[in-house]
Amino acid sequence: MLNINLKDGLMINAILTGVTGLGLALFAELSAIYLMPGAPVWLISALGIALVVFAIDVGIIARWKSASAPLVGFVFAADLLWVIGVPTILMLMPSAFTVLGIVAGLAVTAVVACFAVVEWQGLKAIGSANPA
Repeated sequence: MLNINLKDGLMINAILTGVTGLGLALFAELSAIYLMPGAPVWLISALGIALVVFAIDVGIIARWKSASAPLVGFVFAADLLWVIGVPTILMLMPSAFTVLGIVAGLAVTAVVACFAVVEWQGLKAIGSANPA
């Protein structure tokens, strides 16, 4: 099993999230056509921009010398929300997505779930290093 430390996991999360966000923001019209036909282009673009902002935040958190439990907890909560939210949306609105959109959504969700596991392990390590 691959063992990734918290800082590396956060940085990889930031990079992949940023690339995904840039792709959605720059190619919102194509993304709408191939992933979610009928979706407003502005909505896809807004999601991309939000992901870029989140990626910048995660990158900043990853670069700090010591990990902050509240900030790592924020990233973990956001990733957990993604892991729960995307499959829920896919189940509630399956006809809104193409097969490629469903596969892409689930693939991204699987990667985000891996990040959430790394963040959870990091939070446990922070908690054990800082006894209350």
